Amino acid sequence: MMTGKWRARAAPFGVIAFALTAATTARSQSSADQAAAEALFKQGRDLMASGHLAEACPKLAESQRLDPGTGTLLNLATCYERNGQIASAWVTYKEAATAAQNADQAERAQLARRKAAELESKLSTLTIVVPAAADRPDLQIKRDGDTIGRPGWGVAIPVDPGMHTVEASAPGRKVWQGQATVEGAGVQATLEVPPLVEAPAEPPMTAPTAGTAAPATPSSSIAAAPEVAPPTAHGTAQRAGGLVTGAVGVAGLIVGTTFGAIARADNNDAKKNCLVDSACNPQGYASSTSAEHAATASTVAFIAGGALVAAGLVVYLTAPPSSPRSARIGLTPMVAEAATGVALHGGW
Repeated sequence: MMTGKWRARAAPFGVIAFALTAATTARSQSSADQAAAEALFKQGRDLMASGHLAEACPKLAESQRLDPGTGTLLNLATCYERNGQIASAWVTYKEAATAAQNADQAERAQLARRKAAELESKLSTLTIVVPAAADRPDLQIKRDGDTIGRPGWGVAIPVDPGMHTVEASAPGRKVWQGQATVEGAGVQATLEVPPLVEAPAEPPMTAPTAGTAAPATPSSSIAAAPEVAPPTAHGTAQRAGGLVTGAVGVAGLIVGTTFGAIARADNNDAKKNCLVDSACNPQGYASSTSAEHAATASTVAFIAGGALVAAGLVVYLTAPPSSPRSARIGLTPMVAEAATGVALHGGW
């Protein structure tokens, strides 16, 4: 940074780091802030020298924030003074005097105190008056966005020339705003806060009664979701299963009938070739054995077919109602070398 009459910077005191990485980060951040402060200070000084005070003062203020120093404070106070911000310059000179005194810089401290004393006669003030009729325990006052505590009410507070906005607020009351214009140096302005007006009560929210539709808000349109009917249990599959079961049972009855016919035919043939049970020729023995097998197969087919027909009937009749759908069931005769029967086919 700059050295000499107007700028001095003291090295910051070290802080014991709990970890090496934390210390390194802190040093890097400090170095970056110092570099930025140096650049801002130089640019602010150049702008002030060329007469661009409105641009110079914020840069000097930011340099002071990043890396405080008495030299920066003195330059910032000078910038404020030349730009007509007398109150800001007065406060900054006083701050510079204190900082210089703490840094054992007697010459700078004396200069800052002298400049602050010279500006006191040029200070403009704004007094915010709160009469008893407007005062209330929960009243809040702000000037240019900054809260003014109750001790500051009725006090002539130094302000820079220009337009100043005062805001008064309280719960349940309308916010009041007033403006005071301070023109030139040494002006004493006053602004009185009126009693706050009661804020209108918000209309109560009423729930819509039965049979009355709630009015739609203009800001948004919400479409009611269509009602979805509960799913209906369809019995198509169950009826189809009953038909299939019954059809298989019918096929069993047909097979039983067929084997029964074969058993009767073989039995008649055996009677022709057997005088008694123990005296049969070979053909008689073959016919008798075939008749026994066919009779057994017929009995089994009849029992199974009857049971399946009954089960299919129960399944079909207990199915829930559903939309009618066509079911197609067909039986195809099947004749093989070692067996005779039917093939079931269909769709539903």
